[in-house]
Amino acid sequence: MASDPPSSQPSSHETISPTLKPLQLSLRLPESPQTTIHIHLTILTTTLLLFLTTTSPTSASAGALSSLGSFVYAMPDRLQASNTLSTALYTRDSSVDFTTRVAKILARRTGMPVYVGGSVDFGMGATIEEEVEGLKGVIDVVVAEVGKTKEEKEREGGL
Repeated sequence: MASDPPSSQPSSHETISPTLKPLQLSLRLPESPQTTIHIHLTILTTTLLLFLTTTSPTSASAGALSSLGSFVYAMPDRLQASNTLSTALYTRDSSVDFTTRVAKILARRTGMPVYVGGSVDFGMGATIEEEVEGLKGVIDVVVAEVGKTKEEKEREGGL
């Protein structure tokens, strides 16, 4: 019995290349310079994975471990670009609204499905302006990083 010639097709484990390059960023809020939002962003070919948390010497969790927070999945609606679909996979009352907002905005702006984990805590005395400022800062940073990554891939011929 003759053996089959070796296949010229590479096996599936040879075609997978590690492309995960998580970015760890942080930003301070101008109205609350003691509050820092920490961003852990992984940009995949078809999806974004984002984790957010805050540190502040005046927050209720200062010096303690913060909770995992909420985890939300959002994706753009292909039929109506202004719509986004989202579902909370894990919820904490203190963070689900902010996390959902971030996920929906990023899905709409990037056109990609997004997973967002968030345990952002602006503190007990935070104003709406501070929360909006934090939301805007996170969105601006993430959209800029996604744009840089897309440009790099286009230059390399990857997209």
